[in-house]
Amino acid sequence: MSCNCSVREDGQMVITSGDRLTIECAAEFSRCISEAFEASQVVAVEFDPAVEIDITGVQVLCSACKSAAQSGKKFSYHGPQPQALTDIIASSGAERNAACKHNNDSLCIWFGGSNSWQN
Repeated sequence: MSCNCSVREDGQMVITSGDRLTIECAAEFSRCISEAFEASQVVAVEFDPAVEIDITGVQVLCSACKSAAQSGKKFSYHGPQPQALTDIIASSGAERNAACKHNNDSLCIWFGGSNSWQN
């Protein structure tokens, strides 16, 4: 896995996921997210279309979203959500279209809600 960050003209940081968001890559991906939030108030993940994701990858995304909300920042995704993420959420029973108490009662964009910041 090799995640990269780029800065958009509007100041948003975009992290590319690389081809794997699994337990073996969780620490590196978490580091990329932390570094992006040090540089920007708005961070988005752009997923490789064929990315492999396991439950640890989902936990990293959820944790980053929760941490961002607690510090008044925004964390979302840019572009389409990959099928692997949809599949792991559905197979784990985590799919929902409800407000997240950890994200200012906004709909959870990772577990079935809409991505209101998506460009």
